[in-house]
Amino acid sequence: MSEAPYDDKTAWQRAATLFEEAGLRRDLIPTYADALLALRDTETAARLRAAGYAEAAALIQPDPDLVDAAWGED
Repeated sequence: MSEAPYDDKTAWQRAATLFEEAGLRRDLIPTYADALLALRDTETAARLRAAGYAEAAALIQPDPDLVDAAWGED
């Protein structure tokens, strides 16, 4: 079994690169990358809570203000 080549990019860097390649305005890229990862972390935290790991979920649950700042409250 061969291993995938090592990629030292973080998830944030990958998201930012994809947003850039999609043509998103450069000034919006950091906010959208932050919000995308916050949404992913929110989903992961919910799964942890559902599996009975509330303490672990609390460690990764992002600040909801971060998501609201990027996507809005609605």
